[in-house]
Amino acid sequence: MIPKRGGAVLIAMALFIIISAASGVQADINDGAGTAGAAFLKIEGGSRPAGLGGAFAGLANDINTIFWNPAGLTAVQDRELTAMQHFSFADINNNTIGYAQRAGQLVWGASFLGSFTEIERRQGPTEDPDSTATVGGFATGVSLAYPLGTAISVGGTAKMISQQLDIQNVYGVAADVGVILNLLENHLGIGIAVQNAGILDGGENLPIALRAGLAYRTWKEPVAMEAEAEAPIMLPQDTWTLVADAHLPLIDANPSFHVGVERWFYDSIAARVGYRISLNENPSDGLALGIGVRRSGEDMLANVDFQFDYAFVPDPNLGNAHRVSFITRF
Repeated sequence: MIPKRGGAVLIAMALFIIISAASGVQADINDGAGTAGAAFLKIEGGSRPAGLGGAFAGLANDINTIFWNPAGLTAVQDRELTAMQHFSFADINNNTIGYAQRAGQLVWGASFLGSFTEIERRQGPTEDPDSTATVGGFATGVSLAYPLGTAISVGGTAKMISQQLDIQNVYGVAADVGVILNLLENHLGIGIAVQNAGILDGGENLPIALRAGLAYRTWKEPVAMEAEAEAPIMLPQDTWTLVADAHLPLIDANPSFHVGVERWFYDSIAARVGYRISLNENPSDGLALGIGVRRSGEDMLANVDFQFDYAFVPDPNLGNAHRVSFITRF
């Protein structure tokens, strides 16, 4: 058991040291580094995190965390499944799928993240292409997470990478590792994750990055309402969540900072707003909006919970991006 005050101080110091060190390393690497390969690994999985402006490393309390901070998988109570479709510019098709299941204290998971588009080949200025080809890449991962105590969990993901280019295929391996602490009776979450540490056989660097996040949750105890039955009806109250992330790429980009707010109304409908800002001009900077709907199944699906999330990320230069995803808990 980590004392609340002592644990918070230690983690705050750790966050400061790691972020400071990463910033120094990043400056050294970026001075002589080129563009990283497997850029599709930068896709932020899940509509809920996107609606929060890309801040999720410290919250990490549903299956979406498999793409952000694998240590957060210890929040999975039984089994969770998610899938996301990302509609963006230039007909690029981005998809994520994640699954996690509890086995005692251990939680294991599997994931898929990919980005594909179709290109046209022409030998002359013809209206119809001579041929078409699908290019892009994907990563499949296996994750494990384990609690080291009542307040701290660790996790990792091993990934196989495949990148299909027009003239060649590139393969590689990578890993994510993370830690998360839940303090102040689970109101405060602190998460740190290293993402995409690995190699590509083409000699390119992967988009390795350090992500550190904070989340603060407030909620009210369920309120009993009078009813004809002997047992009162318990109605859950509003839940607020405030999140903030620092994303520190170590290869080909500058740091970015993400903040977001989520409010659940009676545990059924969520409203989200987020904002991203980076230290350079980035077309993905700016506002993000999101909504969520959650309810339990009926009859044969009485033990299944469904959640649908949508995120809207407006951009006047590249066009608006829409993310649609679902989570099933069973």
